[in-house]
Amino acid sequence: MKLSKVIDKNRLNFLIYGAGQAFNLVSPIIIAPYIISVCGIDSFGKIGLGFAYSLFLILVVDYAFDIKGTKKVAENRDYKDKIEQILFTTLYTKVVLLVFAYLIARILIFFVPIFHQEKDLFLLSFMVVFAQVFNPIWFLQGLEDFKASSIINILSKSFYVLFIFLFIQQKSDYIWVNFFLGITALVFNCLGLFYIIRKYNFNFISFKIKAINTIIINDFSFCISQLFLSLRQLSPLFLTSYFFGFSLAGQYKIIEQIISLFRTFTQVYLKFFFPRLCYKVSFSRNEAVIYWRKVLFILFISALIALTGIFIFAEKIVLYFNVAIEENLDIIVLMRFSLLIPLLMIFSLALEQLMFAFNKNKKYIRSAIFVTIINVTLLLILTPIYKLYGVICSIIIAEVFFIILYYKSTLLNIHSIKSNAK
Repeated sequence: MKLSKVIDKNRLNFLIYGAGQAFNLVSPIIIAPYIISVCGIDSFGKIGLGFAYSLFLILVVDYAFDIKGTKKVAENRDYKDKIEQILFTTLYTKVVLLVFAYLIARILIFFVPIFHQEKDLFLLSFMVVFAQVFNPIWFLQGLEDFKASSIINILSKSFYVLFIFLFIQQKSDYIWVNFFLGITALVFNCLGLFYIIRKYNFNFISFKIKAINTIIINDFSFCISQLFLSLRQLSPLFLTSYFFGFSLAGQYKIIEQIISLFRTFTQVYLKFFFPRLCYKVSFSRNEAVIYWRKVLFILFISALIALTGIFIFAEKIVLYFNVAIEENLDIIVLMRFSLLIPLLMIFSLALEQLMFAFNKNKKYIRSAIFVTIINVTLLLILTPIYKLYGVICSIIIAEVFFIILYYKSTLLNIHSIKSNAK
């Protein structure tokens, strides 16, 4: 295949992939003002906590399949029997892990007061976790079938938005928001699996306990690190709700929507280039780093332009979310201050990508656990005193720690090797 055709194909794949992921980025921003206007900012905070709780449990079910599973499929894409085995073994493992996730959910709901008082919301939010069991996106990305994965994303998010506008009509309806996200995802995830089975003429393989045990044991430490990272993302909203109630949590959720928008955009962008980066690493780490820096530069410039726009129009953005500015003047200052987080996140997530590409999994796990402990400790100290300012400062400090630790394990290591070679 000619180089020009390869480049054109990559551009087309990126556009298709980007279109699908755009719905993931935009749908929360579209529905947030409507939910706040109908259900109130306190209910918006409750919904945010329910979603964060779901994300935490999803990591139990996912067990790093979105990283390691995608890599395995990509490496074995030419062998039908192998990718068939990977798909079904992963599905069976996820079903087993779902049982553990459900047990954790029940413990949280019935023994943690802040969860128990909103038990209907959190029980319904578990549908998001259930839907993740059947999510085929990781498999499609391994095969570089960006068209199918984009269609699944677009359809599920479109119906989710439609359900919100049709069925969320009064304040008490907030408990159904996360359920609608889960049920629409479940339907289209199952259709995606059916598409894969039909397209590749797969046959169901038997349930093998030994294979499932091997996966659970081998990837346990990596999953623990992901749970720590999820705990880090969950704790700001949880502690804000615990110390100051759901109204202030709702304000933080608005700020967190902006942070999540850039986090998701950064992760989506980097994931697209991750297979190519791994390929280059296998030949030359120096060449891979040059490629990585080019990818990072484009990402940084794009994000900087967008963040500048948000900084300038912060007041209008707050008004868009149906928040009365005269009652919440701090939220504009807080939003502007918090924009430092996604800027730092670009570098921490990009360096995290290098950690995976360089197979620095053990150092990554240690870094994730260490920084999470620091982050949660700072949150417990600063949040009761400085409220949301304390939350944002804690996250900023954590991102700086991630950048330093990841840099020492990747780029600094390469520079040291170069210096010794000279």
